[in-house]
Amino acid sequence: MLKLLAEDFIQVDNIDLVLPLYQELVEKTKLEQGCIAYDLYHDLRDQGHFVFVEEWVDRAALDAHVQSEHFQRLVPQIDQYQRKEAVFTHMQSFEDLLKKA
Repeated sequence: MLKLLAEDFIQVDNIDLVLPLYQELVEKTKLEQGCIAYDLYHDLRDQGHFVFVEEWVDRAALDAHVQSEHFQRLVPQIDQYQRKEAVFTHMQSFEDLLKKA
């Protein structure tokens, strides 16, 4: 299993333009095979800071997501409104780490 935090930083005056793009991205991604969870949050203290909390069965499922039609179409549209570059954090569970020790 793979968890991913993907953070977007959107220009505050363009949030309304990005919301329908995010909505379609979330709805279509949740239907993908291999997607366990795909939730989007907005930072209450930093307008325009959005955080995806994603869970995938494996790296192949995440790779397929990145190649999907909706990802390839929507993400460049969203990225044009960035105020700074996105941040991606790939994580494994603490229990998995202990098993390898």
